[in-house]
Amino acid sequence: MITLDRRDRERKGHIRPEGGEPELGYMFLPQAWGRGYATEACAAALDWFADTHPGEPVVLSTQTANEASMRVAAKLGFTEVERFEDYGAEQWLGVWYPRTPSD
Repeated sequence: MITLDRRDRERKGHIRPEGGEPELGYMFLPQAWGRGYATEACAAALDWFADTHPGEPVVLSTQTANEASMRVAAKLGFTEVERFEDYGAEQWLGVWYPRTPSD
């Protein structure tokens, strides 16, 4: 499952003071882990999003202990914005900026 929803303003971690940024989320069954499906599916979703919302950045949040998710974020081009405590663990917030035609 891939989602692109607005990040709840009440949650910790934002790139804009007013919040509400588009947030990429994903969840795959364990038998699909480690096969590159998350990276491929999320890249397609981000490409679609960039075409339909030109210039709008997307955020992604994951626990720092989730090494696989941290690798997916890096492969997709997300860069770290901040780390914070939530849900009893350290969280990582990254941002992805769509490329412009000149990139």
